[in-house]
Amino acid sequence: MFTYLSLYAVNQTQVQRLQTVKDLKSAQKALWLNWPILSLLSLSTSFSGLAIYYFYSTCDPLKQGRIKVRDQTMPLFVVDAMGSMPGLPGLFVSGIFSASLSSVSAALNSLAAVTLEDYLKPLYAKIKGRPLPDMQSSFPTKVMAFIYGIICLAVAFVAQFMGGVLQASLTIFGVIGGPLFALFSLGMFTKRANQRGAIVGLVTGIAFSLWVGFGQPRPPLKMLDFSVEDCSQFGGYNSTTITPMVMAQRLDRPDSDYFYLYRLSYLWSVVLGYVLTFIVGYTVSLTLRWLGHQGTERIYLDNDHVYINTDLFSPPVAKHIKRALARHIENGGEVEITKRHGINKSDFTHL
Repeated sequence: MFTYLSLYAVNQTQVQRLQTVKDLKSAQKALWLNWPILSLLSLSTSFSGLAIYYFYSTCDPLKQGRIKVRDQTMPLFVVDAMGSMPGLPGLFVSGIFSASLSSVSAALNSLAAVTLEDYLKPLYAKIKGRPLPDMQSSFPTKVMAFIYGIICLAVAFVAQFMGGVLQASLTIFGVIGGPLFALFSLGMFTKRANQRGAIVGLVTGIAFSLWVGFGQPRPPLKMLDFSVEDCSQFGGYNSTTITPMVMAQRLDRPDSDYFYLYRLSYLWSVVLGYVLTFIVGYTVSLTLRWLGHQGTERIYLDNDHVYINTDLFSPPVAKHIKRALARHIENGGEVEITKRHGINKSDFTHL
């Protein structure tokens, strides 16, 4: 739940995709349509893994020395099981590259867009004293996309030391997505969280998640049992071909010798990052408010900090705030009706 919410609720790439549709209803329909398709994809992937395990259960290609890491099992399976069909292995490889490139390109574009809007444009306006013209935005966006592409290549080389591809990707998503999801939750579900407290919580959560997610040493992942009892159809088996990785796993020490947080599954990174970020952010916000150093609070529409912009909150919280404002008006309070804020007394009195 935490992983998918961090990917589909607050992830910049996904939000940018949903912003391309015409209205909120269309975005909601896109998400509802995505749910069964993604579920079908997950189920088919899981069944593929079961089929591969059955196919190689009596002749592990890693122990046989045909592959070096488990991530190479799927392409090997396609060659062994369907290599007699001309063009099918190539179609499989092209499908993998197409899916990867589409995801990577969307991520690079979203990173470049965020950098341009949140950093380059304000910096340009501060230095030049005027906003950056739209006609001049294309070149810096391309440069930032290129820089982020180089960073992605560097991360790809580092990922080989983080275990399998799935573990590496979910670890990275969890380390960043958990604190980011908590940051949005602080803004959407609480009224007392402020900018300074949220930033402290975000930095703390990311630092903790990086430590838990990438700290070493950690025990290897538990695998199902493989054997080399029958390798006749794959060219036989020679004990001298056993890979160094398999030998290292056999000689590995028990899990109890590792630090407790390093023994947790990589799937917990997103949960731990979320919980710590939310707790620290909310606690620091309350402390700063109590000390009178909460800074500028931008959720209010008036100088007296009475009327709140309900568009900033989740629907249940916004409904609760509107009811509170309605009671305030009924008890003699007043609200300034302005076109700028789009506030109308009738928005509250009907509740």
